[in-house]
Amino acid sequence: MSNIQLENRRILIVDDTHSIHQDFEKILIVENSTNLDEMEAILFGQGLSEPRFPSIDFKLDSAFQGDEALEKVKQSVVEQRPYALAFIDVRMPPGWDGIQTIEYLWQVAPDLQIVICTAYSDYSWQETFARLGNSDHLLILKKPFDNIEVLQIANALIHKWNSTCQAKMKMAEMEQLVHQRTEKIARQNIELENQIDQLNQTRAQLIQSEKLASIGQLAAGIAHEINNPLGYIHSNLDVLSSYITGIKKLWSANDQLLENVKKADLDNPQLNAEMLKLTQLKKKLDMAYIFDDMPELISEALSGTARVKEIVTDLKDYSHMNQQNMALEDINQLIEQAINISSNETKYHVGIIKDFVTLPPVPCLRSKLTQVLLNLLLNASQSIEKDGQVTITSRSEHNQINIGIKDNGCGIKKEMLDRIFDPFFTTKEIGNGTGLGLHISHSIITSHGGTLSVESEEGQGTQFTISLPINNPLFEG
Repeated sequence: MSNIQLENRRILIVDDTHSIHQDFEKILIVENSTNLDEMEAILFGQGLSEPRFPSIDFKLDSAFQGDEALEKVKQSVVEQRPYALAFIDVRMPPGWDGIQTIEYLWQVAPDLQIVICTAYSDYSWQETFARLGNSDHLLILKKPFDNIEVLQIANALIHKWNSTCQAKMKMAEMEQLVHQRTEKIARQNIELENQIDQLNQTRAQLIQSEKLASIGQLAAGIAHEINNPLGYIHSNLDVLSSYITGIKKLWSANDQLLENVKKADLDNPQLNAEMLKLTQLKKKLDMAYIFDDMPELISEALSGTARVKEIVTDLKDYSHMNQQNMALEDINQLIEQAINISSNETKYHVGIIKDFVTLPPVPCLRSKLTQVLLNLLLNASQSIEKDGQVTITSRSEHNQINIGIKDNGCGIKKEMLDRIFDPFFTTKEIGNGTGLGLHISHSIITSHGGTLSVESEEGQGTQFTISLPINNPLFEG
């Protein structure tokens, strides 16, 4: 449309009579405008100095049958030189009549303005409108027609076609502009949504970090409070253990003494009665069993306090959330710490199988990596209902260490695996998870220059694998 001249004056005359074409040329060609002005002056009583219409350079083309007209219209469309107006005769034997010709022309050029020229009542108005529709592109001109009337019609319909063309071009430009602005707004909306998602992720991570910092502070305080009484409990148990050893020796000596006295004076009734009482009391109290069991009880108590002390130490290490720079760490030790901290969640229904090898020190943020290990262990434990097991492996391969955490729990559906690290996505029931743990874990491992991958089969279990570089370029040690 943009290549079409805005002032289109092309008119197609479709009539099987040559003289009709000549008549249209006399009326519409510029050279004949003087004669038309004279006729106009006679009809309307106007002077020749003020013609009713200015001379317009109409471009006429002729077709003598409907099929010829169709070919010319098709060619004009291809060349982007369309006709604005067509005067079409109704009767054009032996070919198509005017109505049929118009039907074909409008299929090719629906905007073409058409004037039907007829001297007979070949079709009624109802028949014409039934076939062509009540179109505003159609006029009917009865023969013999008036020259001025033809000129008026040509001027009006040419102007109408050009105005319609300009309006369509303007509309197309506006639609293009709207389309461009809509695309721009759509892009801006996508960028805005991405920024909102990033802000939400950052906000969620900040909230999680604040929670972890609070937990760390709480853990540090609890560890300090537990450590004090734990120290003297452990110390007192050590002292009590030495006391028991002395009492046991004294009790043995007392037994020996009584046995000697019994042998020395068997005829003393009072002494025999006291010895009998003592023997019965020893039997009633089962002192032999007590002396055998007490060292084992104290040993277990000492082992328990050592275990509590180990957990407290791990909590104190975990509470140092302000570590900013990487340091070389023993990864197996961090795994042990994570196991100790999570033991309350795992010890009753999950068995932990450890398959470690000696690893070289690896640069990492200790608290962050422990956070990831703890999160994966808790997730593994929560995927198991009862009597399950979690296997933890550590390996050193191809200048990186690999940590595997594999459970035999419920597994993850295949269609969910691609979204497992997305923020706010969770397979847990509502209220049992924020959907941030794995996302944050993935971000932490990625920030270490490593990878966190997952393999799972529904009903068979899940394995997460952490890979960290041994020679990390991010490490400035």
